[in-house]
Amino acid sequence: MLDRREIIQRAHDDCMREMYAKSQPEADYDNLIQEYKEGKIGKDERIYDRHYLSQEEFLYIRDKYKKAYGIESHWKEDIEILEDYLNNGGYKDKYIPEKKDPDGFVHPGYRSHEDVPPLKEHIRQIIDNYFENKELNQTRQELAEDITNKVMELISTCKNYYKFDCEESSFDCNIALGASPSSSAKNVKEWWKENYNVDIEIEERNPLLFWEQDYYDDEFEEIMEDEDGPDWKEKWDKKWKDQVAKQKAEHEKKLEELKKQIEKEENEKKD
Repeated sequence: MLDRREIIQRAHDDCMREMYAKSQPEADYDNLIQEYKEGKIGKDERIYDRHYLSQEEFLYIRDKYKKAYGIESHWKEDIEILEDYLNNGGYKDKYIPEKKDPDGFVHPGYRSHEDVPPLKEHIRQIIDNYFENKELNQTRQELAEDITNKVMELISTCKNYYKFDCEESSFDCNIALGASPSSSAKNVKEWWKENYNVDIEIEERNPLLFWEQDYYDDEFEEIMEDEDGPDWKEKWDKKWKDQVAKQKAEHEKKLEELKKQIEKEENEKKD
């Protein structure tokens, strides 16, 4: 019978197999392990320096196995949904009973939903049921805010106290800090040049195509050409470069805004 530890180990090994199979130059992970056991690879040899895998592809493969083996933690995301539900309201199920028209036509009942107000409105209603003095209106509002803040504080404390993501964190560390392929193309090229006097070529793969290439596998290029024409690669490379340029521009804009804000605060202090 498999226990959870064995399943996590299997996920780790399968993940590393694919990373090395898709690294540049590619390698057989199981062969590397066998060579290490036989002493053909020394304990101090950094095998990962021989093989390149971009950071984007590393994350794509890692996250794929986390999802496939149920390692992903949804704890914080689930609690954040609850926090938003309590802070901003949401919906709840509501059954609409059947209705009969004057002409005798019957509309069958059905399941629907209705709005759920934020938590503070529920608390305010409770308080209103106990206070009738209109002069206490401000006190009621402050009390509702205080109770709401305390409830949200307890939920936040609970979210951060319980570590249901330990399994995911451990898996991430084992993959990242283990012998996974290097994300430095420069280091890999230097290793092959220094050790074998070989100039290897490394292709920068388009992250936008990882999923499609995984799904279509051997038929990938044929399908892409059918769908986007013979220049499909150039089109998708442009999409990727445009996306990177946009992200870079947004990042630089935020840095500039932060810089201006800091300068403004420093000038206000001097005044």
